[in-house]
Amino acid sequence: MVKITINDKVSKLKEKSKAKNTQDKYEGDWLKFIDYCKDKYKCSPLDVDDLDSAYALTANYMDWLHEDPEAKLLKGKSLIKGRETINNNPYSRSSYKSSTIQRILASITYKYRVNGFPFDRKNPNIAETISAIVRDDKNQKSGQARELLKSDIVQVIDAIPNNNEDLRNIRDKALILVGFYSFCRRSELLGMQYEHLNFADDGIQILIPFSKTDQTGEGRVIFLPKTNDNYCPNSALNEWLEQAMINSGPLFYKINKSNIVEKYTLNQKNNKVSLTDTHFVLILKKRSDSAGLENTKKISGHSLRIGAITQARMNGVPTHEIMAQSGHKTTQMIDRYTKLSNIRETSAAKKI
Repeated sequence: MVKITINDKVSKLKEKSKAKNTQDKYEGDWLKFIDYCKDKYKCSPLDVDDLDSAYALTANYMDWLHEDPEAKLLKGKSLIKGRETINNNPYSRSSYKSSTIQRILASITYKYRVNGFPFDRKNPNIAETISAIVRDDKNQKSGQARELLKSDIVQVIDAIPNNNEDLRNIRDKALILVGFYSFCRRSELLGMQYEHLNFADDGIQILIPFSKTDQTGEGRVIFLPKTNDNYCPNSALNEWLEQAMINSGPLFYKINKSNIVEKYTLNQKNNKVSLTDTHFVLILKKRSDSAGLENTKKISGHSLRIGAITQARMNGVPTHEIMAQSGHKTTQMIDRYTKLSNIRETSAAKKI
């Protein structure tokens, strides 16, 4: 018998079947797993002798992420070459959520598989560990990320100073309004490119080439309408593009302390980088705090998307129209997003 394994070139080629943002997530999660294994077991995840050892290693890591205070230091930290950062996020002092741990498990599963391991995430050691983490999470807290409804968005935008000399005000207004009215996922919002914009008299069409549920790049087109008020995503985005002099590449950039738009690169030449996930959540929490919103600790990068979907359902928008804008393939997640928010309005006890 001759055992033949795929070479590194084929492994890298297989990874390209995933969207760029998904590849980055998988790589970041995998590098943190490698760091954990080297620190705790003096080995790499791929050094294990058999699948049972891989399952045990992964289960131990899941438990460590959920229970160990040291694991919190990984939140907001990147080990990807060229964008190494330290954890300076004041909102990441809590433990990893069970949903995040499940996403990390998906990354580890994928990386093991492309490296020749027939890794099964339903293995009892893995499945039972995840179930315990999910159950523990539910016992500690209920609900989901705090949704930002239209009234919240109005309050947040009204609290942003009308100071055009501070580019952060212009950027954050555009970021929040585009995020809300686009119904986009955080990764889709931060991945928007100028080349994907199509300007029209009644609004802006935006091509979303890849998404979580569209790994093959079939793409979808969303529409940002003109609302003719202070909360118009169209006007806010146009003002940001003009003030930041953006005519190519990502739309939303980090701004340094001197208020100069900082278009920086990583390893590749001319590879402009948008705001990171962490930056986005910090901006959203900061602006919500300044506006005096309640329960801002539960605001996440999903809050705009959940809020827009919930608001649309409350306003009687047909589900199929919501799905066309949000990119959902089934109604299950839309029902889940809006269930908790609508429970007071739809309670049968109010109708007897």
